[in-house]
Amino acid sequence: MEWWKRLPRKVAAKVVSVGFGDFLSHLPVADRDRKLPVALAERWWDSTNSFHLPFGEMTLTPLDFTCITGVAVGGLPIPWDYNVRENANYIKEQLGWVPAFASAGAIRVTDILSFYKDKAIDENDDVQLAHLTRAFFLHMLGRTLLSNTAETIHLCCLPALEDVERIGDYNWGGAGMATLYRFMSAVSRRLTKSLGGYSFVWEDERDVLPTMWRWRSCNRANRQSPSTVEHFRRAIDTINPENVNWLPFPAMALPSRYLKSKELTATRLLLDGPMGRFYYLGERVIRQVYACVCAKQPPYRPSDMYSTDTISGNRLHDVLHGLPIASLYPDPPPYATYDEFVRSRLMKPMTSSTLAPNGKECRAFTELVAI
Repeated sequence: MEWWKRLPRKVAAKVVSVGFGDFLSHLPVADRDRKLPVALAERWWDSTNSFHLPFGEMTLTPLDFTCITGVAVGGLPIPWDYNVRENANYIKEQLGWVPAFASAGAIRVTDILSFYKDKAIDENDDVQLAHLTRAFFLHMLGRTLLSNTAETIHLCCLPALEDVERIGDYNWGGAGMATLYRFMSAVSRRLTKSLGGYSFVWEDERDVLPTMWRWRSCNRANRQSPSTVEHFRRAIDTINPENVNWLPFPAMALPSRYLKSKELTATRLLLDGPMGRFYYLGERVIRQVYACVCAKQPPYRPSDMYSTDTISGNRLHDVLHGLPIASLYPDPPPYATYDEFVRSRLMKPMTSSTLAPNGKECRAFTELVAI
């Protein structure tokens, strides 16, 4: 993103201070082959928002998203305002101009860049710098985290940009994940042919192997670059769970700002984006969360999986902040391993009441066993 490199020093410093510096510094320089996401979409079920693989389910977790992008999941809910286009005075106050709308409430991201291309900015004018900061964030979001096939950005996110000092307090990572989930679901149902959002996440190689390849312990240096969807289909069909790198991001190496994303990975979380709300169901991908097998079947998916727009009140608050996985299971909580399940549920504890207290009863027990 060339504009990022040409921003005034104060604006660039503001972008870094709210947590987007790493993200912008590692943006891909070119489009990649999208055959892998197509093969993945064939395995995606929007009934669970996860990939159904030969050995079980996997999905993009909050920790995956944060470690790949550098954008944290968690924070204040974004105050989406879908009626903002009706208030031209408010838009002008926030941006310094009123752009033309390409569709209901959305403007073209190219129009933002065109407006500022030759515009002189007084670096001592805080109002102009604030306008530019908001405009840059709209452009960046429309090009990356909240991108769509129309190359527009809805101004519904403008209220979250009002206070430029607090832009980083909002849950942009959650909005980015919601957008990815939405488009993966649409592609899987053949409602669209193109992925939106920051789709490079599905095949990122910067910090880890691409999403599918990190599920296999393959040698990056020896890996051949497949060129067909069929190749990826065969690779997915032969994934062996014993070769999966279940925890590709060591906890000791995580920056402090990633810890909230790690915490939310162990929850049932409602992701809120400009195109709708989508569940991340951490209880269905226990091995990704804890790198262990859960002996219990995952709880039923939420009854409002397809009606998330109706969630309100205390329930909305709870799911936006994440319901801990343990709270979704009846007591006792899920077992880390099958052996633990056997010891705790299938084998009666050896206590004094279950042991023969004297020699006579011991002899009787021995004779019974001999028979």
